[in-house]
Amino acid sequence: MCFRPATVTPDVKCPECGEMNPFGEEVCAACGAALPKDSIPGMPAAPGMPGMPAAPGMPSAPAAPGMPGTPKA
Repeated sequence: MCFRPATVTPDVKCPECGEMNPFGEEVCAACGAALPKDSIPGMPAAPGMPGMPAAPGMPSAPAAPGMPGTPKA
């Protein structure tokens, strides 16, 4: 079983025309407008980090069985 995340190549949306451009380009291929430099998506935070929910706790042990009742005739 593989737990590696899928490889993702982020695309950059042009603020002028909305065209999606490959990451790393400096100008839009459609209209020539300058693309934003800080458009790298952030990584998701780990559980327990500030602003993130905590990891779920361990389940508790099941309760002990009760005494059997009297048999019915």
